[in-house]
Amino acid sequence: MIQRVAVIGAGIMGSEIAQACAAGGKDVVLFDTIPAALEKGTAHVGKICERRVARGRMTQEEADAIVARVRPTGADEDLANVELAIEAVPEIMDIKKSVFDRLEKNLPAGAVMASNTSGLSISEMAAVTSRPGSVVGLHFFNPASVMKLVEVVKGKTTDSATVEAMVEFASSLGKNPVRVQECAGFLVNRALVRAMVEAYRAARESGADPAAVDAAVVAGGPSPMGPFALGDMIGLDTMSHLQKDLRAAYDERYDDGGALAEQVDAGRLGAKTGAGFYEGPAPKGEPDDAGRRVADRYYQSMLDEVRRSIDEGIAAEKDVDPAICDGCGWSEGPLAWAASRRTTSAG
Repeated sequence: MIQRVAVIGAGIMGSEIAQACAAGGKDVVLFDTIPAALEKGTAHVGKICERRVARGRMTQEEADAIVARVRPTGADEDLANVELAIEAVPEIMDIKKSVFDRLEKNLPAGAVMASNTSGLSISEMAAVTSRPGSVVGLHFFNPASVMKLVEVVKGKTTDSATVEAMVEFASSLGKNPVRVQECAGFLVNRALVRAMVEAYRAARESGADPAAVDAAVVAGGPSPMGPFALGDMIGLDTMSHLQKDLRAAYDERYDDGGALAEQVDAGRLGAKTGAGFYEGPAPKGEPDDAGRRVADRYYQSMLDEVRRSIDEGIAAEKDVDPAICDGCGWSEGPLAWAASRRTTSAG
C-alpha cells in the first residue's frame, strides 16, 4: 500500500488533496517552488482541520496529526523517496509537461506519476517521460477534502497495474474511485457540461427564464441545483473554457448558443464577480412550462452523454450512476432516474 505521497502545487486544489491524503494516514510532501504558495497551502490544510474540529467531526489530536503529516518543501531532493506524486498545477498542458519532466528526473524508479487534470490528455503528459506506464489520471473533485469521487483515468500507455494501484490508493483515503478511459472531459465533467450547455442553448432559443429553468430542474429530477445557478457558482470563465474544449473534442452538441461568451465578455463571471446569469445570489424561481421543457432537455442530454460514454467503453455501466451521484450531488443517477421514469410511465 502506498504510504509516501508528494502533491505538486500548493494552491487550493493541491492543499485540499494534501489534506485528504494526510487524513487517510499518508505521509505527504507538499511541493511548490513559490514560498508564499507553500505557506498559504499549508495554512489551508490547517484551516480545513480547524473547521472539522469546530463542527465536531474530528478531535484536536486528530487534526494536529493530519497537519504534522504534511511537510512543505520546494526542494527536489525531497521527492526522492515518494511512492506517488500527484500534480495539481494549473490546467495548462505545457505547465503539466514541465512538472512531469521534473518528476521524471527526481522520483525513484517504480513511483507512480499522477495528474489531477479534469480533462487534459494523460497520454500527452506521459509522452514526456521514459515510464509512460506509470502515468495515470487521478482526478479529485473539488473540494477534495470533502468530495468522495475520484476518477482514475487510464491513458493509452498506462499499465493496468498502475490503474489498480490508484483504485486501491483512493479507496484507502475513504474515496469512491471509478475507472475511466481517457477522453476529453472524462466521465462526469463530459456529461455534466453537456447537460448544462444544452440548457443554456435551449433557454436562449426559447426565451425561458433562467430561474424558472433552475426551479424546474430541481423539481423535476435528481439534480440539487439548476444549470444557471451552478454555472454562476463554478465560474462562467471556467465554464466557457470547458465548453470550448469539449466542443472542439466532440461536436455541436456542446454548442451553448453563445450564452457563456456573452456573460464572460461583459465581465460577468458569476459569484466571483457578484454577477453572472443572475445579479447576486440565484433567486428562488417557480417552474413554468418553458422552464420544464428546458429542464427535460437538460436531463435528456445528460442521459444521452453517459450512454455514449458507456457505448464508447469510457466507463462501465455499473459505475456511471455512482459517479454522477458522488461527483454532481445527484440523489439518483441518470440511468436509474430514466428507468424509474419508464416504470412510472408504464404504470
